[in-house]
Amino acid sequence: ICWFAALAIGGAYISCFNPKLKLPTLETPSVQVFRLSHPFERYDAEYCHQFMFERLEHGEGQHMPVTIVWGILPVDNGDHFNPKSNGTLVVDTTFTIQKPEAQKWLLEFCQNVKNQTFYYPDLEQKATVCFMEEFLRWMDSRQCSQRDHSFNLCCNHLTFPYRSEVFLHCIKIMIMEQGRGEDETYDLGLRFDGEGNLAAMALQFQTIYHYSFNYSEAKQFYNEIELWITEEMRTAPVGLQNGWFTSKLELYNLQNSLSTETMVVMGLSIAISFVVLLLTTWNVLLSIFSFMAITGTVLVTVGLLVLLEWQLNAVESLFISAAVGLS
Repeated sequence: ICWFAALAIGGAYISCFNPKLKLPTLETPSVQVFRLSHPFERYDAEYCHQFMFERLEHGEGQHMPVTIVWGILPVDNGDHFNPKSNGTLVVDTTFTIQKPEAQKWLLEFCQNVKNQTFYYPDLEQKATVCFMEEFLRWMDSRQCSQRDHSFNLCCNHLTFPYRSEVFLHCIKIMIMEQGRGEDETYDLGLRFDGEGNLAAMALQFQTIYHYSFNYSEAKQFYNEIELWITEEMRTAPVGLQNGWFTSKLELYNLQNSLSTETMVVMGLSIAISFVVLLLTTWNVLLSIFSFMAITGTVLVTVGLLVLLEWQLNAVESLFISAAVGLS
């Protein structure tokens, strides 16, 4: 009994304290099977990045985009137990950009983005975060007409910021003119509903961060952008304060969930096994000893995986959960 207790305590220490389960630190999407020094693992960790076909297949090296959304609230009202349930959009009723103070803030926001250290000026893909600058250039390029007075509503004699009705009218004209052009249409990031009303806005720009399978790098990217967006929204006028950002964060979300929920799932599985044993045997003492044996087996199994230098990922979390049933 003492040996089994010592093994269980050792497994618990290795699993939870030192060196404990760690999230992926390798720049590889593949599942780790052998030690890091094994040639197969070394190829995934060191050499595969030297081949272009490997990098293109997994999207590595691409700059991480940031998309800031207004007009839609980040609310998930779908059925969490149904993967096919996407829920419905929750509209931000306070969203507005046509007010003069909102126009001025969006223009300043463009400059603030360009002044950030994480901003990457992509020459191939124009950032929509500075659509207000594009709109001002379009307005300045339009000469007023002495014959057609309706044309004078959107021309260079108007001063910025514009009246609300003028801004909405002219922004629609600009979008329609671009849609009729032969050149590639520049997406301003504005979204209209079926009635032609401005319903949402999604502004995008590229960052210096690259898409990575490394959890630490993805976490640094997320924390820096999240902190900056939060500070910017505090200075925004009413109607633009509910903005939020998104990016290629699916893998980071999975890894973050694994870091906080794997041990919870393991503990819940062990607790369920204790309840099942108690209901089937009606023997409290036997159930307690069985519970301790299962717990010790799981801790030793996880401890061995840690010593084998396994890092916590989707497949590894399944093995940990399956260890309870195998016990």
